[in-house]
Amino acid sequence: MKRFKEMFRFRWRTRAPRGEATSAAEQRALVAPTIREGADFSITAEAKTFDEVRISISGKIFMENAQLVLPALLSVMEAHPLENTVIDLAGVEYLDSSGAAVLMEAHRRASRLNNVLRLSNVPSAIRTFLGMVDFEQFKDLGILEPREEPGVMVQIGDGALELSRDARDMVTFIGATVVALLQDFSRPRKIRWDRLWKLLAQSGFDAVPIVTLLSFLMGAILAFQSAIQFRKFGANIFVADLVSVAICLEMGPLLTSLIVAGRSGAAYAAHIGTMQVNEEVDALRALAIDPIRFLVSPRLIACAIALPCLTVFADLVGVLGGCVVATFSLDLTPQAFFNQVHKVLEVSDIAKGLIKSVVFGVEIAVIGCMKGFQVRGGAESVGHATTSAVVTGIFVLTVTDAIFAILYYYLAVL
Repeated sequence: MKRFKEMFRFRWRTRAPRGEATSAAEQRALVAPTIREGADFSITAEAKTFDEVRISISGKIFMENAQLVLPALLSVMEAHPLENTVIDLAGVEYLDSSGAAVLMEAHRRASRLNNVLRLSNVPSAIRTFLGMVDFEQFKDLGILEPREEPGVMVQIGDGALELSRDARDMVTFIGATVVALLQDFSRPRKIRWDRLWKLLAQSGFDAVPIVTLLSFLMGAILAFQSAIQFRKFGANIFVADLVSVAICLEMGPLLTSLIVAGRSGAAYAAHIGTMQVNEEVDALRALAIDPIRFLVSPRLIACAIALPCLTVFADLVGVLGGCVVATFSLDLTPQAFFNQVHKVLEVSDIAKGLIKSVVFGVEIAVIGCMKGFQVRGGAESVGHATTSAVVTGIFVLTVTDAIFAILYYYLAVL
């Protein structure tokens, strides 16, 4: 079999036999898809797109020529390490177990190159034969044929099973976290206070600039929007009522929790997920250290303390933002604004917001840590867990806030 050397620079060249020179006509003829021929087979490679090379095999692949087909096929794949591979078997007349072994080795080589290997135009006889040999890894990856789309009932059933598994994992995780917290509170001397203060700084103090900016803007926006309606009735003074109550009871805790969920919740998931990938969590268990108590408890306590503090700061800045807008746009003096705030705002309103913020902090820490412990695999799984922690956290926080709103409404009625 002739041996070729490929160089993929939008051209295909071959090595001339020793002692022979390649003519210009032969060089022009070689600017074409690579063709490799051997006993009873030929391999043609064409770069169809920038990220995919198509390899067409024709003839027979069996025991006698498998040792020739394999290196020819692998050399073409290695010449395109950044491209996915499509093997076209339309021209294959015969394939036995040795041919199947060649395809399996090609699949393993593509996996080592971090590429995707697909088979196309597989004759029905060869497809049946591949189903009889040890070709399960190809079936699992959907290389031989695309997976059938599951029906609606199957999708509903799978979703229900996944939901039940997530609920079970969450209950188990919450139970383990409660046990770890009880152990820490029963023996406070064993709490690593230096680590707790560091987590408090990361979750609370580092978030002050963004909380300040967004809270001030939120208060200003509420004042502007409410002033449009209050002006019609000459009731500009009631802007102070709306801004103070809305910020302290609703927007302050919710906005602060969303910021912390995007910062600390994602950081918790990424940190613990990376430890899972690096088997550091298994190392903690091998050292008889409870990972929940070592990783989750400090983060939960830090988040539950930091969020109410940030909420108080956000309330003050938000009311200040409304005061600035009222002073410069509604002809209200700061003294009149804060006098109205003092009349309408009650201590119970601030307390209700702080209660919500404590619950929000616990939820953020639990969701972030749980998503981190669920990581399996590599960097892609860590990224998925981080995204899931933020999305799940925002959803849970919104639902919890709605529950608190309904609860506070009926408690006020009673």
